Amino acid sequence: MSLNLKAAGLTLTAGLNISSRWPIKWKGADCSALSMRSILFKRAWLLTLFFWLGLIGVGYAWLLRYSFAPGKTNTAPRRLPPDLALAKPSTRAQLFVALHPRCPCSRATVRELAKIQNCAAAVADITVLIYKPADAPDSWVEGALLDDCRRMKCQVRPDPEGRLATSLGSLTSGGVVLYDRNGSLRYQGGITASRGHEGDNTGERAVIKILRGSRETYRTMPVFGCPIQPAPTKR
Repeated sequence: MSLNLKAAGLTLTAGLNISSRWPIKWKGADCSALSMRSILFKRAWLLTLFFWLGLIGVGYAWLLRYSFAPGKTNTAPRRLPPDLALAKPSTRAQLFVALHPRCPCSRATVRELAKIQNCAAAVADITVLIYKPADAPDSWVEGALLDDCRRMKCQVRPDPEGRLATSLGSLTSGGVVLYDRNGSLRYQGGITASRGHEGDNTGERAVIKILRGSRETYRTMPVFGCPIQPAPTKR
């Protein structure tokens, strides 16, 4: 009996010595640490995802706001100004479009203008008032926008400092002013649904309707585009 106890004591002592020299690693502790790391990683990933989604949402909201923000306009004269009358008397309606040659939004305006011309080519003279800085050479206005207007056989009038456009209340590129054959104002506004957006829209339909004989007295719509005149530089 004593031998057995002594043997058991030796075994226990040996076991304690072995444990102290080679400590046992518990699998349960390792699993807890890995689980915590996994949770932290998932939280960080979700926070990053929500952050990027928030940035995308803010950018999209800003883009929508910019696209549908109308430009500035003043009220056009009720009668066709003498300075804008054609050199030769005309019995047709007079449609004026104010364009900044470097406004990318106005490409859509020119394409919608072509649709208007196709629908009512024989009843309106189209004049494009193309903005030009006073000290800039004539070549400054050259570009794809002006080439498209020439292909449409529009009358193009250089507009130094945008004075002619301003006299019609057009302060934004893409502004359209329509006078009937009697010289009375019938329409003022844009012919696109938003900045640079092509396609059917209320302004374009209103102009076509008036040119086709509608008796509506006067229509106005917002204009979407770049300012005709640059903002003054602060000193």
